[in-house]
Amino acid sequence: MKIRFSLFLLLFTSISLLAQIEMPSLSPKKITKQEVGLANFTLEYGQPSKNGRKIYGSLIPYGKLWRTGANASTKITVDKEVSFSGNKIPAGTYGLYSIPNKKEWTIIIHKKSKLWGAGGYQKENDLVRFTVPSQKTNDITQTLNIRFENFTINGADLVISWEKTKITIPVHVDSDAIIENQIKTKITSTDKIINPQTYFDAAQYYYQKNKNLNTAFEWFNKAVELRPQAFWYVYYKAELALKLGKDDIAKEGATKCLKAAKNSKSSDYGYIAKCSILFKSIKN
Repeated sequence: MKIRFSLFLLLFTSISLLAQIEMPSLSPKKITKQEVGLANFTLEYGQPSKNGRKIYGSLIPYGKLWRTGANASTKITVDKEVSFSGNKIPAGTYGLYSIPNKKEWTIIIHKKSKLWGAGGYQKENDLVRFTVPSQKTNDITQTLNIRFENFTINGADLVISWEKTKITIPVHVDSDAIIENQIKTKITSTDKIINPQTYFDAAQYYYQKNKNLNTAFEWFNKAVELRPQAFWYVYYKAELALKLGKDDIAKEGATKCLKAAKNSKSSDYGYIAKCSILFKSIKN
């Protein structure tokens, strides 16, 4: 009897599956992977289109909880601690909910990320709530778009746009703290052999931040000693030497870099032009 029932169930399931009609989603799932500073984000959301409908204040009522997308709840995953509008968000996966209003939105980072839309949502599972201004745009965005814009070393803006409304959430990644920790681990507090690229990357970071420039020069020098054929190392050592008032070293480095760049069998990677510009800045 059990065997007959199992065969019946298998047959019924097979027939049910064959009876289903495969249809394209009107709100297709979109997955975006994005580097922001030194953090890696993944956005997952159903992407509905306007299709002639009035969106905010109608299809999406003001003052009501919204999944910020279609179908399953919008998910945001990050692999490092970041902050949204000054609110700390630990590494993890979260639901991204919102409460739209005419002048501002409430943005909700929710601990539960596997809900279907707002079904089963409970406020006590919110990680953080904060408000951001609602901006009106001149152009109409036909399809909901969630993306990152305005990138810096330490973050970007998370932007939600649909219809003629745009929401901007400042995202901060403390890249400086992460980089400083790497420098400590890989250079200043290690007894292991340090490779030239590590010296170069650390020197380049300090140079770009305009701090610890003498240390940066020392590390550029070590990178060049370990890998003299890397003429781009030589160039940045020369450029920093000029900034530190070491004109003779700058001129010597620019000369070496220019010669190596001209003789490069692959490409000069733009360093012929860079050296030419550097020469104009060096006092004769």
